Amino acid sequence: MYIHSVCSISRLPLIKTDIPLPELSAELPPDVQEPHYADYIPAMQSRRMSKGLKMGLTAALDCLRSSGVDAASLKAIEVGTSYGLLKDSETFLDNMITHQETALTPTAFIQSTHNTVAGAIALSLKSHVHNMTFTQRGHSFESAVKDTELILATTQGNDGYVLLGGVEEKNDTLEWLLKGDERASLEMGEGAAFLLLGNEAAGALCQLKATTIFKTNNQDTASAHINQVMAGYPCQEGRECPVIIWNSLNPGVLNYTYKITDISGTVAYNPTGAALALVIGAKTCQEQQCPVIVVNQFKEYWSVFELV
Repeated sequence: MYIHSVCSISRLPLIKTDIPLPELSAELPPDVQEPHYADYIPAMQSRRMSKGLKMGLTAALDCLRSSGVDAASLKAIEVGTSYGLLKDSETFLDNMITHQETALTPTAFIQSTHNTVAGAIALSLKSHVHNMTFTQRGHSFESAVKDTELILATTQGNDGYVLLGGVEEKNDTLEWLLKGDERASLEMGEGAAFLLLGNEAAGALCQLKATTIFKTNNQDTASAHINQVMAGYPCQEGRECPVIIWNSLNPGVLNYTYKITDISGTVAYNPTGAALALVIGAKTCQEQQCPVIVVNQFKEYWSVFELV
């Protein structure tokens, strides 16, 4: 699979296909840096959308727009989200209590479902293609990646693209539930990251050569999986050493001296942080013209992406 364009909304400045990757080591604000949504979403629609929905729809539309690919060329829209749109869910539950489960308006319920972002993208693009949302905890985005592989594997020739992304939002209730006394310093992450993938090599930023997904709490097991991938990229004379994009709070599993870019503080506690990590990896591969290994961890959920 080849990555043709990217877009992400996070605590970093907007990451796009046609602009340089922002400074990853700079001091970041506590919340995401939201773009000017009016450039992508009509004001009347935007006013009724939650933050998570606006982030996801904007990132997806910009990703497709910057690629120059027509929406008619899409074969699928794939989204991964663990928590879904929490603020709309909370609004719906509050309305149930306030109105004693009677006379409820459907808007909050409709927008609280996990597939809201994927549906909004399809509606905005007037696209009727395969549309899937995956919500499998720390492997939600990775499940969307695997479905993307299946779609492109069955696509004949180089025609057809898949819009792939991950979306997560936070709210006060989630932070209260997750932090508690023992994890008071936990930094919550949110944002949206999208990529356009296809079988066509021409004009691509890089190739997503392989994806490895595993689940473990054992450091030795995690090291074994990562080392197996890294063995395919020896740093030898005449061969470009890979860059490692590292999103994990467990550096002890890595036994290599290659150049490492630690983005764990940027992504923070985000179940679909792999989407942002992959976007950063794709931009790094585009700019530095070398193999990039993206290692992502959320709790016991691990994923490794190989970009060349």
